[in-house]
Amino acid sequence: MKKIIEGTRREFVTRSTVGALGAAFAAGLPVTAMAADAGSWGKPRKCVWVPQALGDWDTAMQVGMRDFCGMVGWSYQRLGNPDYSPENHVEQVNNAIAGGADVIITELESPALIAAFQRGIDAGVTMQIADQGIDEEAKNLGIGIIGEDGFNAGIINGTQAATFGQKLTGKKEGVIVLGNGNPGSDLIEKRQAGSKVGIENYNKANGTNFTFDPYPDSEFGDITESVQKWTAKIDLYKDKLVAAIGTGNGNPIVQAFQEHGYKPGQIAIGSPDIPPSHQKAISEGWMQWGEDQHFYLMGFYAASSAWAKAERHYAGTTIHTGGELVRKEDLKVVTPRTDLWIAKAKEYGIM
Repeated sequence: MKKIIEGTRREFVTRSTVGALGAAFAAGLPVTAMAADAGSWGKPRKCVWVPQALGDWDTAMQVGMRDFCGMVGWSYQRLGNPDYSPENHVEQVNNAIAGGADVIITELESPALIAAFQRGIDAGVTMQIADQGIDEEAKNLGIGIIGEDGFNAGIINGTQAATFGQKLTGKKEGVIVLGNGNPGSDLIEKRQAGSKVGIENYNKANGTNFTFDPYPDSEFGDITESVQKWTAKIDLYKDKLVAAIGTGNGNPIVQAFQEHGYKPGQIAIGSPDIPPSHQKAISEGWMQWGEDQHFYLMGFYAASSAWAKAERHYAGTTIHTGGELVRKEDLKVVTPRTDLWIAKAKEYGIM
């Protein structure tokens, strides 16, 4: 049975499979000095991160990977295609294999990726799942998943939508619309399912009767198209709307309500994830919540788990990151660490 590890960096130091690195942190030793000790961390390896689609959503994740690779003397590269499809994702994984990657970190968001994962394994590549993965398929491949619990993230999302929907509008009935940015994607479908449960649980506990309308909103694609779709929903429901929620990108939602003449806080808006633009929207009152799935730690843990497999023969560990609710009062904690990974991203030339 896989060991599920959840929580903070301190827990990672004391409980993760990456024993040698954890010991270095725990002892207070300078990791850069240890990395320079020839042979301490094994041979140099080529680590390639293949996101399912290119964009700036994974910047913090890249910084985490790059930090770890620098510690152990690995090179780091990102390959991808900005237009998502399972076929494009498979092609990029195959390119990484053909390009001589020793380690490939990528998602397993669709069964279409299974053959590519097996191809990498057969070629001697250390394959690591990060950000999202199908549990049963990952188990069959003997690979752990480094990423958030999407269903629990959805429950948080739905609960906050109902909570703020009632608080801001004063209504006990109305519609909560959810935009699904990537129908069929394992993580996004779990976020949608969890959001529905969160709303249902709130209704039972508070005597409300909020209904749930999920639809594909293209929030991960062209923003103009997504704004148009949200505009249609606003026109459809009008005063019946109490909340509008995303599955990872709330920016098109905010823009649609702005263009409709709404004021900040007139309706509840929120979404999982918490990029800088989302934090700004919360600070201005346009959004009331987000969720930090700890992309930096996700990248760091993914690279370190791949190292543990390649160099210490530990495999199959699943680590759940994130699940941290972020509201306006929480920005005082989240913003400073965001500033840190942004600074590192600029230093590395990632942004």
